[in-house]
Amino acid sequence: MDYIIQFQLNIYAILILLILYVIVIKKSEIECLSKKIMKYTILATVFAIILEPLTWIFDSRIFFGSFFIEYSTNFFLVLMAPILGAMMLSYVDYKIYRDLSRLKKRLFYSHFAIITTIILVVNIFFPLYFSVNPDTILYQAEAFQWVHYALNGSMYLYMLVFVLVNRKRTFSYVVKIFLLIFSLPIIGMIVQIININLNFSWTSIALSILVIYVFLESYSGERDYLTQLYNRASYEKYVNHLIEIEKEFSVFLLDLDKFKRINDENGHQAGDKVLVEFSRILKKAFHPNQIVCRLAGDEFVIVIENKIDIQETLDNLYKTLKETDEELLGKLKFSYGVQTYEDNMNVDQLYNLVDQKMYKDKEKSK
Repeated sequence: MDYIIQFQLNIYAILILLILYVIVIKKSEIECLSKKIMKYTILATVFAIILEPLTWIFDSRIFFGSFFIEYSTNFFLVLMAPILGAMMLSYVDYKIYRDLSRLKKRLFYSHFAIITTIILVVNIFFPLYFSVNPDTILYQAEAFQWVHYALNGSMYLYMLVFVLVNRKRTFSYVVKIFLLIFSLPIIGMIVQIININLNFSWTSIALSILVIYVFLESYSGERDYLTQLYNRASYEKYVNHLIEIEKEFSVFLLDLDKFKRINDENGHQAGDKVLVEFSRILKKAFHPNQIVCRLAGDEFVIVIENKIDIQETLDNLYKTLKETDEELLGKLKFSYGVQTYEDNMNVDQLYNLVDQKMYKDKEKSK
């Protein structure tokens, strides 16, 4: 009973992770590498959280095989830290670059785990990190244990630098989530160094995994996956809401000119990057209160509730495009239409009218 009270945080973390693992399996209709890494990370974290209490429970317990159990549990617990760090860094790298071959070239960031394995093998004969007295089965930290913390700390520091250097490759909210999930294990490590009785080091990783799943792997049906703008269903739902409450508003429909040529000449990956970067610029160009949506392909719509100067907004949008460092964005052109909602219109009628205006503008540009 005393152990249950002492390690209740570990028990809660294990239960949460197991429930999360089941959810990931049940909801993963389409398999992808990021979810595979997440599942392996969950299982590895559960293993580590189980090992931690065992190192305490068998400490100073004398019975046949007790030395082997005490030594091996500490051995693998030390090894799990760089393994989990490698998994988390692999997850982040793949989320940013979406390139499995890149991860293979980097050995899935297993360098620190390999170094730790070598040190732990040496530790069996020449205690560097820890030792276990074969007579008393008592664990003892050795002089070079700080190297273990330094290696793990430097790994998380590398993760931090990696995210900051590559922050422009992904969305700002994703960068913030990555910074949060890296800070939690560091905080947990510091807390446990200060007070070894506070078992927060491994449970903080469980919390990081939960944050990853909630904010990065639980796809929101309201958002477009590529650009993270609102999708067509969200647009129609919101316009219906404005119609129901009888609020004045307009819709601004925008379609990129000759976007197919970008895909044909530069590849779909370049085309996707243009869509993502253009979406960022579009959100900045319109006031935060305006709802920006991607309907499909290269077609965007903005729901305008407040009166704005359309021409001034367009000028600012083109100015921002020309000032960008991306060559394809700098040459980007688009056609547009604006339609104010009128009484007794429905969503389809409103869209058809603004769509006609957009195509008239496209014909003019030709």
